[in-house]
Amino acid sequence: MNTIIVPTDFSENAFVAAQYAASLAQKNGSKLLLYHVYIVLYSGFEEKGVSVQHVEWANNEAANSMKTLLETMRAQYPDVEIDGEYTRGFMIDALNDKLKSNKEINLVVMGTKGVTNLGEAIFGSTTYEVLKKAPIPVLVIPGDTPDFSMDHAGFFSDYNPHEIKLLQQAMDLLSPVKKFDVIHLVKDANKDESAKGSDWKNNLDAAFPEKTIAIHVVPVEKVELKEVVSIAKEHNLDLLVFTRPHKPFFENLFVKSLTKAVASYPVLPSLFLKE
Repeated sequence: MNTIIVPTDFSENAFVAAQYAASLAQKNGSKLLLYHVYIVLYSGFEEKGVSVQHVEWANNEAANSMKTLLETMRAQYPDVEIDGEYTRGFMIDALNDKLKSNKEINLVVMGTKGVTNLGEAIFGSTTYEVLKKAPIPVLVIPGDTPDFSMDHAGFFSDYNPHEIKLLQQAMDLLSPVKKFDVIHLVKDANKDESAKGSDWKNNLDAAFPEKTIAIHVVPVEKVELKEVVSIAKEHNLDLLVFTRPHKPFFENLFVKSLTKAVASYPVLPSLFLKE
């Protein structure tokens, strides 16, 4: 059975992400693992006994917080298998070690403040670092997500051949989604672009002969976060799907700052895939 892991700092944003992940797990039959990594802050000039007390206090705080969170989540989602773990260390390193040791984990779900609170992100750069380094897909959930609808997803594509397989991966991970649309952003439309799009659509139709997948070509003057917001609203999307920052779509179209903005301040739940 696949497992969804949710890094948590026990904040409200992380709780929303845990609820979203549990809703997804409820629909696709996955297990849920809540994962907390804590650090112990103390001065190197303190006596040894005081340092030990700090470690014990931090561990007890993590244990109590995880116990409370598990009780709440299990009560809300009684038909989902939910476990919790906590460990001392640094989030990025501990999470990557966990992903390497547990091959059942196929998705990371993390929370952020969302696009309406750019200056108040909790995970912020941590989410972006996880996104860059995690060997598996990462689903970022805004803290201001109004509901957990999973009907309509937008897959942002640059018409690269490998994206056909990535779209299939997105469909597998987001099995509750009923409709996937492909979104292709262009700055300057030309004949070469049209030919590339036609070939890609033929490959898409061949890969998914039983599905009707719409392709929306959206001309933009400048690729920035507000364009993503506008597209999401116009097409009534519930989720957004992107390839990882190092992939051609982000290299050629999305500048690094926008990639980080989409990851740290998503307008909707946003899935980032790795080839």
